[in-house]
Amino acid sequence: MDLNVLHNPFIDMLGARLVEWEPGSCTWQLEIAAHHTNTQGSLHGGVIATLLDVACGYSGFCPEQGRLEHRAATLSLSIQYLAKSHHGVLLAKGRRIGGGRRVFFAEAKLLAGEQLIATASGSFRRHQLSIDEA
Repeated sequence: MDLNVLHNPFIDMLGARLVEWEPGSCTWQLEIAAHHTNTQGSLHGGVIATLLDVACGYSGFCPEQGRLEHRAATLSLSIQYLAKSHHGVLLAKGRRIGGGRRVFFAEAKLLAGEQLIATASGSFRRHQLSIDEA
């Protein structure tokens, strides 16, 4: 499956890549670069929030039979920042944990190697792609 099936300009600019995607879960990868850091030289909180958000959101929909029919919008997201990271490869692992057809709940964790950097949980609304978006 082509994991670049859903173009997202902001995520492209950030440099994150979708490396695993199946119904109910996904994994995003990002190698920390200088432009991902804050004034103290550690990973910026906005980068952390973004990776956790997309990991949660993408866990709630997946291409079916090679066709992408849905997207998700964040309704709420709660983040717990646990540790700093300065360099290396990050993995954001998201999984759907419940919900219905339109609104679902998901959680994610951000790892730098084996170190847990942050966790998140949130609610998301699935919506059907329009013909123009498909």
